[in-house]
Amino acid sequence: MSHYIAIDKSLKLFRLSRNNWCNWFVAILTYTSFSCSQPEPVINAPIGQQNAVWSESRYLRGHKPSTKEPLTEEHLLDYAQTLKSNNIKYAYLFAGPFQKDGHLPEYPFSKLAINNIKKLKRYYPEIVILPWVGGIQNKTVFLDDSLWVKNALDDSQKLMRTLNVSGLHVDLEFILKGDPYLERIASDRKTGDKEVYANNVNDFHKKLRSLNPNAFISSVVVSTAPDTKPWKRKTSINEIKELIKYVDQLSFLYYDTFISNQTVFEQNCHSQIMDIQTLRNTKLSHKVQYLMAIGTFVNERPLRKYRDLKIENIPNSICTIKRSSLKVSQELQLVDGLAIYCEWETNETEWNDISKYW
Repeated sequence: MSHYIAIDKSLKLFRLSRNNWCNWFVAILTYTSFSCSQPEPVINAPIGQQNAVWSESRYLRGHKPSTKEPLTEEHLLDYAQTLKSNNIKYAYLFAGPFQKDGHLPEYPFSKLAINNIKKLKRYYPEIVILPWVGGIQNKTVFLDDSLWVKNALDDSQKLMRTLNVSGLHVDLEFILKGDPYLERIASDRKTGDKEVYANNVNDFHKKLRSLNPNAFISSVVVSTAPDTKPWKRKTSINEIKELIKYVDQLSFLYYDTFISNQTVFEQNCHSQIMDIQTLRNTKLSHKVQYLMAIGTFVNERPLRKYRDLKIENIPNSICTIKRSSLKVSQELQLVDGLAIYCEWETNETEWNDISKYW
């Protein structure tokens, strides 16, 4: 799932499949039947606990985007307690998307947003709040436009200062051609866009780092494993070697892989962690955290071919990551944490599974 398709849907630009009770009932049966058959969490791999979660904009807007339900003190407290009890350190609070002129919307700069950040820090002092900014290339993101980039950088810096947070989570996406369902979202692509995209992304991060040398900058890419076939542009290892010069944390999306065979899923997870090991061996002036991201959502029907819940359910995803990490090294901590997409579609049972298996 595109993080911005999900956000659009939460804003009622698209209808969530979960709004259809039949689809939701099938999803529950699918999740339950495959998650309950997983082995007990006995895999003691050398993994870290720098865990993160993508969260919706309600904590900065003051209401739930899909229903307009007002955010209450109880909601804030419950959110903070959920993160704390599940060992989630980093909260990516949606503060976007970037607009077509590069500016951020007004809501994350409001007094309400500032006060809610203060409350979350009071409820959970160890939390690291990273406002989540970004968008889809050629929809609201135009990295080849110097004025757009300047506005986006200026507003990103302003946002960190306004909310008094230590950093930012940047999530930029490029949707590939070929899927009719996705063409309606990002159809305005020019020849050569795909080829220059990674360089533009890296240049954006480089400028962001230059403007904010002490900020904690988090970013995200899709899996680099060879057999994964996401519908977003894959970033090569060489491109990522440039990106990590400017970030402190990088998540790899190990979902929507288009893999429906456990052996292939595990082989590619092993390959992904080998790539992380390669990146760790890159000489840098700073340490980068590497996170593996899993999904807790159910795709809309046209996108379900990308995420087979027999394979990509929570217990199996986590156990596969742990087994793969052990195969690469029994001593070195290669995976620093788990990144969870997304908070607003994670129920209590799923949180329990995450804590149980991770």
